[in-house]
Amino acid sequence: MADETNTSILLPIDIEAEMRKSYLDYAMSVIIARALPDVRDGLKPVQRRILVAMNDLGLASNRGYRKCAKICGDTSGNYHPHGEAVIYPALVRQAQDFNMRYPLIDGQGNFGSVDGDPPAAMRYTEARLAKISEDILADLEKETVDFIPNFDQTREEPVVLPSRIPNLLVNGASGIAVGMATNIPPHNLREIVDAAILLVEKPETPLREILKIVPGPDFPTGAYIAGREGIEAAYRTGRGSFTMRAKAAIEAASKDRENIVVTEIPYQVNKSRLIERIAELVQTKKIEGIADVRDESSREGMRIVIELKRGEESQLILNNLFKFTQMQESFHMILLSIVAGQPRELGLIPMIKLFIEHRVEVVRRRTLFELRKAEEREHILVGYQVALDHLDNVIRVIRGSASRAEAKENLFKYFTEQDVTITENGKSRKLEGVKLDGRKYRFLGAPEIEAIAGSNALGLSYAQIDAILELQLHRLTQLSIDDILKELKSIRDLIAELREILSSDKKLKQVITGELKEVHKAYGDDRRTQIVDKVDEIKLEDLIADTEMLITVSHAGYIKRTSTDTYRHQSRGGKGRIGAKTKEEDFVEHMFVATAHSYILIFTSKGRVYWLKVYELPEAAAATRGKAINSLVKLQEDEKLTALVAATDLEAADKFVFMATKNGTVKKSALVEFSNPRSTGIIAISLDAKDELIGAKLTDGKQMIFLASHEGQAILFRETEVRGMGRNAGGVNGMDLDKEDYVVSMDAVQPDFEIIAKERKKTTQNLEELENEDIKDSLTTLMLTVAEKGYGKRTALAEYRITSRGGKGVVATLQVTEESDVMIITEHGKVIRVHANEIREAGRSTQGVRLLKLDGDDSVAASAVLQEEDEEEKK
Repeated sequence: MADETNTSILLPIDIEAEMRKSYLDYAMSVIIARALPDVRDGLKPVQRRILVAMNDLGLASNRGYRKCAKICGDTSGNYHPHGEAVIYPALVRQAQDFNMRYPLIDGQGNFGSVDGDPPAAMRYTEARLAKISEDILADLEKETVDFIPNFDQTREEPVVLPSRIPNLLVNGASGIAVGMATNIPPHNLREIVDAAILLVEKPETPLREILKIVPGPDFPTGAYIAGREGIEAAYRTGRGSFTMRAKAAIEAASKDRENIVVTEIPYQVNKSRLIERIAELVQTKKIEGIADVRDESSREGMRIVIELKRGEESQLILNNLFKFTQMQESFHMILLSIVAGQPRELGLIPMIKLFIEHRVEVVRRRTLFELRKAEEREHILVGYQVALDHLDNVIRVIRGSASRAEAKENLFKYFTEQDVTITENGKSRKLEGVKLDGRKYRFLGAPEIEAIAGSNALGLSYAQIDAILELQLHRLTQLSIDDILKELKSIRDLIAELREILSSDKKLKQVITGELKEVHKAYGDDRRTQIVDKVDEIKLEDLIADTEMLITVSHAGYIKRTSTDTYRHQSRGGKGRIGAKTKEEDFVEHMFVATAHSYILIFTSKGRVYWLKVYELPEAAAATRGKAINSLVKLQEDEKLTALVAATDLEAADKFVFMATKNGTVKKSALVEFSNPRSTGIIAISLDAKDELIGAKLTDGKQMIFLASHEGQAILFRETEVRGMGRNAGGVNGMDLDKEDYVVSMDAVQPDFEIIAKERKKTTQNLEELENEDIKDSLTTLMLTVAEKGYGKRTALAEYRITSRGGKGVVATLQVTEESDVMIITEHGKVIRVHANEIREAGRSTQGVRLLKLDGDDSVAASAVLQEEDEEEKK
């Protein structure tokens, strides 16, 4: 056997250059031929080829369905040689009404669901084109777009579809290419078409005007879009993001139970997985308060019912669901598409304008095609007209010719003024040619006529003569002759119109807008997705109930919050319960009541202030001591907490912070002065070297200020006597103290202006305009005095004399009403909650009654008044 000779040639190449070239070829193939849609028709190659294959099969919207296996097979065999495994999913997606805002394919059978169920195999499902796809394919046969050979050169396929529909924006697109991706959301067809019409008529329309027409995407699944900033950014630059939220309502199930009902979910969220996620959060107790989750969806629409437990706060649970599930999702818009063979990111207006340019090109090419066809038809009809005017001689020529070819040639000569020899009754006769009247007939030049008699010659072309020879006898009736002449007039009118379109940009734009209006009328529908104001990112605050909390701080600096519901009511003289367990050398020094969402301003002995939210404090059981305050705020050396002030809005213009120091100095500052928090705190009041801040209260400028000293002295004066000052100011003298005396407490009391108006006939609420007696009669508040050894009494505030600031007074304590509850805590950490009305009223000089039984070395450390409960809470 002879040896085989290897004739191949091996050439050395640079592997780096070859890898770069090969990878670039692969990347461009994926970008152009697989993953990204064309800006003109909004279709990827596989989607376009599926529609073309279905069009080839004649699967119009008014025709019968065909098996998807047949459609996929034809698509793969004729246009897309990548296998049915990639073609069928693309076909299915174009038929899913939860993925496509306007489905392009009308499917019959199981095409999947919003629950993530897969479609049935292609051998079981059937499909045909949706009506809207016929407008995407319209005029394809009229040479409106370029065609290229398919993969095996056996047929041609369109590079792009003519598409009267702005499909890229209407149905959106998503795809991942090499080094780039596109994510275009669907939009409302009516809005996009209106914007396109406006840009056709007024190309310089700015984006702000377009946004009035197209406020944002419109998803097939509805739901909400929260915020407009990301949408506007994407429409301007091609990139932006926004938040999608499920449509959820809170329905009353019974007197004390509610349900959260979800009827629309964000785009491309799997409903079944969403329900599973909610169940998982309930099972792991990450979300509490949910009793059951049911899917009650039906053909009428989606309905997910989240049943809550009795008494649960529905809005709080809904916030948790938005935070931890796909009920709230972000959509990142990337408006990337193929433009002139290159991937480009475009804004909304450039995308619509490129679609308009495509329509201009399609309409112009269609008009040229129709004009050519109309002129060809006119040419034939003129031939009919000439033949009918010379019908007798035409029949003589045809009958006198030996064959069709001879008849054709004889007619050609006859109508170009040449004599014709024909046979009649077996004899040869000469028939004189006819001269046609150029004023009566309008001819298109024909090469064969010009070759004989020049460019100005008149006659019938071979095409006209062929049409005459094929004319059926019944067309020679008078009725048919009239029809031919009517058709000729109609064709000439059409030719004039088509030529006008080609010669006038204005007329061309009218055609485009007219067709867009037809699309608007045929497929336009109402918006499904509602765009609402921006929803701030869900914070921890949104996930915590705004309940009333008791805040306690020990002398050693441990702080905690505990729900006030933890403490039960007891009669005076009760033993209380352990409310704050401390070390033997520690004791509770401060106690304060505020709601969980309130700001807490922490004032320290050095006159500085720090910020915290109540929910940021550690929540601890009643008998635990809490967490060191130094771990929450950065206190300075030798600095300790002296006052807590709760405020819901630090920007409130009519609120003030009133402060008092150990040496009797007072100061008033607007609350807004404390609205810019710093981790290191800020100065609230400038203090002398040996002075300390002992108290701070939130006021509204209409309060009476009450100061009490260690030696039992007190002073009551108008808040208006102290002017507002900046944070760095030192304040003014508030109380004149003896040498060894010092201020131990401060309170702010609100006069009852209704009593003043009724009894004193004065409607002003300006304290400067009211007499002391006017104010004194309106002070209905009771002051509770708590002594170190557990004794206490209530005294009417009206018994205290009103003086000017800087004077001296008598006795002091806390303000209460008949409905108030008082929390008392001892240095050993024992707490008792007592109704204020259980403490008898007594004069300023009496001892009072026992409030709390104390152990031998124990004493009262602090006391606070709880906010009044409303009737619902008491039940």
